[in-house]
Amino acid sequence: VYMVNLIDSPGHIDFCSEVSTAVRFSDGGVVLVDVVEGVCTQTRTVLQQAWAERLKCVLVLNKIDKLFTELKNSPREAYDHLNRVIEQV
Repeated sequence: VYMVNLIDSPGHIDFCSEVSTAVRFSDGGVVLVDVVEGVCTQTRTVLQQAWAERLKCVLVLNKIDKLFTELKNSPREAYDHLNRVIEQV
């Protein structure tokens, strides 16, 4: 039997103290990135805090379907775009 506590921490810069507190109380993190918008500045800041606390993180790429439905990318273009997003992390 496992217990999982989820702490949803806002990514906006106005909440950086809440993010720092959440990172200290966590064993791991889920980093959600919108692939159309890419990695935002605040996401990088949160990742640096997490890595400083030696937090293990999982990267989740969100809205991958928009690469095809809105941006009309070919499979190769979508692959290249996803690689660029991952490299930003």
